[in-house]
Amino acid sequence: MPPSIQETIDRLRERIRAYDAAYYGKGVSLIPDKEYDELYRQLTTLETTHPEFADNDSPTRRIGNDLAGEFKKVAHSVRMMSIENTYSEEDLSQWIERTRKNAETGEIEFIGELKVDGVACAVRYDKGKLVQAITRGDGATGDDVTVNVRTIKSLPLHLDYLEPFEIRGEIFMAFDRFNALNEKLVENGQEPMQNPRNTTAGTIKLLDSAEVAQRRLSFNAHYLLCASHAHKHSENLAFLSELGIPAVIHSPVLRSTEQIMRFCKEWEEKKKSLPFPVDGVVFKVNSLQQQKELGHTAKSPRWVIAYKYQPDTAVTEVLSIDSQVGRTGVITPVARLKPVLLSGSTIKNATLHNYDEIARLNIHIGDSVEIEKSGEIIPKVLRVVSQNSGKERLSFTPPATCPSCDSPLVRMEGEVALRCINTSCPAQLFASLTHFVSREAMNIEGFGPALIEQLIDKKLVTDAADIFTLTADALENLERMGTKSAANCINAVEKAKHNPLHRLITGLGIRMIGSAAAKILASSVNDISDLEKMTPEKFQTLESIGPNMAASITMYFQQGKNRGLIKRLRAAGVNCTGDKQDHQAGAQKPLAGKTFVLTGTLESMTREKAAEYIEQLGGKTSSSVSAKTFAVIAGKEAGSKLAKAEKLGVKVMNEEEFLVILRENNIEI
Repeated sequence: MPPSIQETIDRLRERIRAYDAAYYGKGVSLIPDKEYDELYRQLTTLETTHPEFADNDSPTRRIGNDLAGEFKKVAHSVRMMSIENTYSEEDLSQWIERTRKNAETGEIEFIGELKVDGVACAVRYDKGKLVQAITRGDGATGDDVTVNVRTIKSLPLHLDYLEPFEIRGEIFMAFDRFNALNEKLVENGQEPMQNPRNTTAGTIKLLDSAEVAQRRLSFNAHYLLCASHAHKHSENLAFLSELGIPAVIHSPVLRSTEQIMRFCKEWEEKKKSLPFPVDGVVFKVNSLQQQKELGHTAKSPRWVIAYKYQPDTAVTEVLSIDSQVGRTGVITPVARLKPVLLSGSTIKNATLHNYDEIARLNIHIGDSVEIEKSGEIIPKVLRVVSQNSGKERLSFTPPATCPSCDSPLVRMEGEVALRCINTSCPAQLFASLTHFVSREAMNIEGFGPALIEQLIDKKLVTDAADIFTLTADALENLERMGTKSAANCINAVEKAKHNPLHRLITGLGIRMIGSAAAKILASSVNDISDLEKMTPEKFQTLESIGPNMAASITMYFQQGKNRGLIKRLRAAGVNCTGDKQDHQAGAQKPLAGKTFVLTGTLESMTREKAAEYIEQLGGKTSSSVSAKTFAVIAGKEAGSKLAKAEKLGVKVMNEEEFLVILRENNIEI
């Protein structure tokens, strides 16, 4: 006997409540957004057609709740409501026509915005200072997460505007930060994060703001509440940008349905090249007066709608499952797939993160699986779509020995990962050397994976110090190397010897220590040997260094093999001098206290290198232009930042003027 209408409604409510509890309470998505939205739509339709089963405790009568017990609760000045959303162009067209019909005055203008996939937050400013940040919570009350939001560098702490106002926007994590975090978690034997959105939700609720700072969250504003700015939404977004507050990417004023649909289609493709997650576009009525006239339902404003894109997924077959060895010895399973086109590229591999994940998903070789590419360097397997019932469906057994050196694998206490602890493992050596020469570490040009593989195979290098003993004659005999290439490589090695200490610390590959933490360590010592003498308690007095990081650093320098490596690097001429004296003398440097913004393409160097030179001279760089910016350095094809600098009267320098400053301070390019 099929369930009654009442039973169907009750079951839908129960399921949605469970999904809400996981997502808003724990930051975990139990089902894809599209499936959740479909269940929610079914429940809404049934409740509308059968009002006799109405219930004030239904999920459709509530806004999702992300309240956490550890944070102070704060009431919202204006209720933070959820937004009606759709995947249908027809629904969007109907909303446009309904909005036009219900508006009481004048022509309707719309603004289209990218729907950043993050965590909603209200940020309050008063007398030019950021005074409070509140999560959406239950819509009426949210958590005070001010101390964590203050770590978001794109949000200015001080403004040249004294009137109190509030901005609504999305806190989010860029793909590169998400991938770096997951890489670190997997290398440390921990479970990886699900996706950038859930990671952001968990991060903003961390009780350690130093850890929040390390994850480098971002913010985009999409609404302004201010007594003096109550006319047009488009003008308010421009005002926020002028203040130096990052506004969401948005359209010019849109008046026709065709323009709105064109904006949808344009960004469905363009969003794939963005460095942060976008899952749709939002359309708002531009006039704030008309927004007020249109009003809202119990849950959503009538003047805004979200058009969500279909998720970037594909279905393919698992051909095999291989095991890869990382630089810290963690063994990571990777699914080899039947090639499939996804988001404009052909996908042949997908990460499975760890062997518990294979068991959780119940994946067998030969199964058809759904894969997702959402900021992952290697796409992720979401679920098994159908099991292969033939003989080709084979179970997978985690390896007992290392696939590279055949050493027994271990699972350390508190970790989910299998790990090879053989320090002479060739695969670990390859991964660690690849990291050592990478751009974010020692930046030794010409040393790509193919060359490193040959150096290991020929036994020309057994650790990082051996790189600095190589000769041009030895390199000339390798494949795809000639006299000129060999000379260039040796010149790059010589140049790397003079790198600042933070690059060497990054290159050592200390667990949990990335480039940001390496800079903090380098600026706190006169020599790398000082790190060998520091206690975990001393490390924790440094900015952003938590107890786990302190323990990892201490453990690294306690090992005789690691101290021996540093001794050999020093003997080879590699710079081991810290930046403590330079750091203390920073106030006397020529660019001390000055903030620069880099825009456009520089011919003589990368923008990353230019930022290093600015920091070397005591200055700092910012990603946004404000009245406090000392100068904008504009290269070729400079865009909106240059225009904003000119509008604010901020000094603009071309590349030659910047080079003059470097030459005057004895910095050679």
